[in-house]
Amino acid sequence: MVEYIVSKTGTIAVIGCEVIKAELEMVAQGSVQFHFLDQGLHRTPNKMAALIQEKIDLVGESVERVVIAYGLCSGGIKGIRARETGLIVPRCHDCIALFFGSLEAYREAFKVRPGTYYLTPGWVAAKKDPLGIIYDDYAPKHGIETAFWVMEEELKHYTHIALIDTGAGDIEALRTRALENCHILKKEYLEIKGSLDYFHNLIYGPYSDNEFLTISPNSEVTEEMFLGS
Repeated sequence: MVEYIVSKTGTIAVIGCEVIKAELEMVAQGSVQFHFLDQGLHRTPNKMAALIQEKIDLVGESVERVVIAYGLCSGGIKGIRARETGLIVPRCHDCIALFFGSLEAYREAFKVRPGTYYLTPGWVAAKKDPLGIIYDDYAPKHGIETAFWVMEEELKHYTHIALIDTGAGDIEALRTRALENCHILKKEYLEIKGSLDYFHNLIYGPYSDNEFLTISPNSEVTEEMFLGS
């Protein structure tokens, strides 16, 4: 596993996924300490909690606040435990809600068009868009025909592929790649203007109960905490 760390001496420690690195650094001001983990952990969520816990234990009492920049992620953060400082965790099942600026904005988009597969700058850059997964992950193991079949099965209930523009990365290159996915996989294209508000609030607050979990010292994250979110 590759670990990405950007350190800035400070009183806030953010432990998060590499896929949202650009957006978090865009909103960071002053002293913030970042610890970014490989986005590939999403494919092995059973390994995620232990690696995040290592980072929580590493920062220990050296910071004022520890922020976990992950959603529940298929149960991947279940069981992580706060230490002396407690934890702040976004109350979302996956990171896509962060790119919308709020849980409410994401819920509204889902109501309007539930069959949408979302792409973000970080996912496209890491080649974890559907075509990237086909060619880099599936094809080497199963062959190209099977790789396409598997992805088509995964996407069979989706009607659209939407690119969320957060202002990170080269939007023209991102758009070209997103359109290529749509053309080859026969989906309709959408482009959504993202927001950095949820990322900003994740680091600095305010921590409203409907969008964040505040985990008390020596308590752990459970799946039940995300019910209704």
